[in-house]
Amino acid sequence: MAGVRLIPVTQNYAWGRRGLDSKVSVLLNAGGYLDEVDEKAPYAELWMGTHPKGPAQVDLSDGVVPLLTFLKGKPLPYLFKVLSVNQSLSIQAHPDKALARQLHKERPDVYKDDNHKPEMALALTNFQAMCGFRPYEDIADFLVSEPEFSRVAGKGGQALIDAVKKESGFVMALKEAFSAVMQAEKREVLKLVRELVERMRKQTGEQLDVHSLELPHLIQRLNIEYPGDVGIFCVYFLNVLELKPGEAVFLEANLPHAYLFGDCLECMAQSDNVVRAGLTPKLRDTKVLCEMLNYKCAGQPKVMCGTSSPNAETCVMYRAPIDEFALEVSTFPKGSKGEIPMNNNIAPSIILILAGSGEIAGRKVKTGEVLLFQEGKGTPLPVLAGGIELLQVARCHAI
Repeated sequence: MAGVRLIPVTQNYAWGRRGLDSKVSVLLNAGGYLDEVDEKAPYAELWMGTHPKGPAQVDLSDGVVPLLTFLKGKPLPYLFKVLSVNQSLSIQAHPDKALARQLHKERPDVYKDDNHKPEMALALTNFQAMCGFRPYEDIADFLVSEPEFSRVAGKGGQALIDAVKKESGFVMALKEAFSAVMQAEKREVLKLVRELVERMRKQTGEQLDVHSLELPHLIQRLNIEYPGDVGIFCVYFLNVLELKPGEAVFLEANLPHAYLFGDCLECMAQSDNVVRAGLTPKLRDTKVLCEMLNYKCAGQPKVMCGTSSPNAETCVMYRAPIDEFALEVSTFPKGSKGEIPMNNNIAPSIILILAGSGEIAGRKVKTGEVLLFQEGKGTPLPVLAGGIELLQVARCHAI
């Protein structure tokens, strides 16, 4: 099964890590896709797929053709990415299929496709994020202990406190509290954020740690990035976590989240539908976000560490409860031989060389290269790792 070399697409969003601090630029440079890294430029995302906003190309011996053309017009069901996050990006969620179709029909200029966008993020470095609502009781405790949060939430906040006391009505009360905060009058938000940040400064003194997830530090960091933004209050609503390399989370439809810092692999259904409401200079669709969220999912997100493949000791599998994508990471010691499992190979697979060099299916590969392998009968790909360093590859595919 011969693979072809893909030319991925770079997205230089302002929130990306700059220069060689970015995993995206390091991979692009090592893979021969980038002649020179601009130390002042943000390298935010590396796209590997057929999405119209950033379609990959196929590098053939007789020229370059669009990946979609190479696949005879049949788009991949997934979009594979590398993200390098330097500052927090949107308080956001992704619509389910029904809402995606509705939003695309009503505002195709904003929501440019009609597909849902469940996604999975796998940490390459320590990766910080906010994900899902905290337990109801924890949010209610913050509403009691944090005066600025209590004031901006108003009657909605009191409704959640009362629901926790009564041990009933949590879902509607959380929706009321979150909606009250996110739709609060802008002037009042600015005033309360200013008071909150000043109180946090008194707690940290001159020892601000911009990479700490302790709330006095995180609140000040977010205010530096997005001064006076209502999204800063989301630290009291959402779980704040740091994934270690090799840990992953699945972000289902209608789940609120925001990435904060670090590098990750990301797999998703082929879509770019995002509904935002804070910590962003982009369009905010606050009413839609408040209506669409799943307020039943309060609690800690499940962190996945992957499971060993029954077909290869070198392979760790990450599975989400959907069909559009799965992710596997295979690691081969230097000088060793092995295989990349190709089971569930019902659609073309994209393979990214994360580290090292060697051969895959007789083809020489090196760090940063992106390859496409067509669907087949599930025959594994033979691997020969280079003799200098280990070879690590990530494979994204449909199930």
